Formats: sequence, C-alpha cells, structure tokens
Amino acid sequence: MSPPVNRPQRIEYLDLYRAIAIMAVVAIHATSTAVAHYPRNTFDHDLFYFWNTFLQFAVPAFLFLSSLVLFYNYSAKLSEKGWIVSFYKKRMFYIFVPYVVWSLIYFMIKKWLSGKEPLESSLQFVEQLMLGTAHTHLYFFLIILQFYIVFPWILSLTKRPWFRRYMPLYFIAGQALFYALYLKFQFERTGSLLPSYLIVIGFGAWIGLNFEWMIKKMVHYRYLLLAALLCAGTVSIYFTVDIKTTLIEWPMLTFTLVFLIRNLFTLSACLMLLVMSQRVGTREQRKDYKVARLMDSLGTVAFGVFLIHPLVLLFWRREFTDDLARHFSLGVVLSYIVALLLSWLCAVGLRRLKWGWVLIGR
Repeated sequence: MSPPVNRPQRIEYLDLYRAIAIMAVVAIHATSTAVAHYPRNTFDHDLFYFWNTFLQFAVPAFLFLSSLVLFYNYSAKLSEKGWIVSFYKKRMFYIFVPYVVWSLIYFMIKKWLSGKEPLESSLQFVEQLMLGTAHTHLYFFLIILQFYIVFPWILSLTKRPWFRRYMPLYFIAGQALFYALYLKFQFERTGSLLPSYLIVIGFGAWIGLNFEWMIKKMVHYRYLLLAALLCAGTVSIYFTVDIKTTLIEWPMLTFTLVFLIRNLFTLSACLMLLVMSQRVGTREQRKDYKVARLMDSLGTVAFGVFLIHPLVLLFWRREFTDDLARHFSLGVVLSYIVALLLSWLCAVGLRRLKWGWVLIGR
C-alpha cells in the first residue's frame, strides 16, 4: 500500500477574498451605465469613473486566486497516477456546463427582449459561445477554460528547478511578448485570451507553491504593497491618457510605461486583497462572527453570483431606469444592492439543490 499523500490544509480566509472580489465585480457592472450617462468633468461622472476604474482589478483577482488555489492544492498530487484525468473531469465539467447553459439563457432572453425568435439564430449562438460574447461577462469563462487546458503542463514544469525558481519572470516575459505581438499584428479580443493575464496567473502560481513563506513576506512588506497600489492606481486611473498623448511619437516607450503601470496596479491590488483577507479573515482575527459568516456565505457562492447578477441588472435597467431618471445615481446604487443580494440569494438556493451545479458549478 502506498503511503498517504499529505493534503494541504484549506485556507479559510479565501472565502473573504472571493466575497470582496465579487462585490467589486458587481460594482463594475452596476456603475458602467453611470460612467456613460454623466458628462465628463462633472462630480457624478468623476465619482463613478473612479470606482468603476479602480475596481477593474476584480476579474484578474479571480484568475490570480484560481491559479493560487490550483497550484497550492495540486502540487502535492504530481506524483499520483490519474490526477490529470480527475482534474479535467472536475474542473472542466463544472465550468463548461454552466458556461453553455448561461450562454444559452442570456442569448435567448436578449433575443426575446428584442422581439426576435431565438431558435432562428442557432449559428449566431454557436459563434457567441465560441467567442464568449453571449453577454458581457462570459468572456471570463473562455479565459479560465484556457487556463485549465494548460494548467497540468505548467504544473509539470514546476518539477524543473530552472522554471520553479524564476517562475514569475517567465510569466512576465510571456505577457510582455504577447502585447508586443499585439502592437505589431493588432489581433482582436485580447481581453478574452489567457496571455493577457499571465502576470497575475504566474504570481498566483508562485504564491500557491510557496504559500506559507510568501504570505509572511507579503504581510511583512504590506505597506510597500499598499504604496505600490496607491501610486500605480492613481497613475493608471488619471494619467494613462496623458502618457499616451504626450508620448505619441514613441509608441514602444508608451507601451512599456502603460504595461508596467497597469500590471503593477492589478498585481498589487491582488496581493493587498490577499494580505487584507489574511489579516482580518482568520478565525483568531474575526471580531464580528455574524458578519464573517455572511462574507463566507457570499464567497462560497461567488461563482454563482458572477453568473446571475448581470441578468438582474439587465431587467433592472429595462424596468426601472426611466422611473429613476431624475435620481440616476440613486438608481445605480440601488441596482448594485439589488443585483448583489438577489443573485446571492439565488445562488445560495441553487447550491442546496442536487442539480444546482448545472447553473452555478461546484
């Protein structure tokens, strides 16, 4: 009989990480209409623009966390037989099926709302399914599916000392090369391609492989991370356009600066969110147990909330935008609260059903 494999302990505060990240995702989608609605250089526009832009780290944060958890959990399984088959069966099945189902739901509802017959556009549905365009948030599934496809190969490379030791550098170089190719060939839909997120995925993998040591280092340097977040965030939000305008005659320099600033902002936000979750989310640090349970509940069903909340926003904007036209900002805030709470309740209910995984995964 082979000796038992030591399983890594569950990281209890990652549900808090997921909860904060999904709240940010819902806020991005809820405030997007306000950014487009208000004239530029007005208080309302600037307020919603700040939050909508600052919270853009949220989707990369989920990719960062997915990478961290996978490498943390599966690094101990490299020596096991059949782990790759088990991985694909679990991860691909519980992600791909909800993606297809929700793509069909959003496709049919949008056709119905526009007065068209959904069944007459089957080829269009297949195209949207392949591109992740059935609704604005579904591109995320194409990214995560791409990541799952290459994950076993990347994990196998971690057995090589030359790769494991300098892992973040390889991912930084890979993403930089991808964007350099984009400058030359101008291919479309880069936001749906995995190479656009190699830096957060690479750092997530590195932390997952060296978790305890890396957490201690990040906590020790938390103020440096916070300073990087504030500086890079300020430049990314308010000065990126100025950089592009000022350095228009030097496209490679412009590309390099924007690339460094945006990725420093995104990565430092992911790291600070992890540090903050660790500092306040462990059992010893929790001061309000009821609030902690609520946040854990939200984090547990974050995937379902991600899938459902755009549907709530879709009907909210259709039914209530005109009624709240005089109080547009209030309507945006209410849309956020309703979308978050209603999708949360639906996800909790679906999770208790035997077939609920079809809609919210597992």
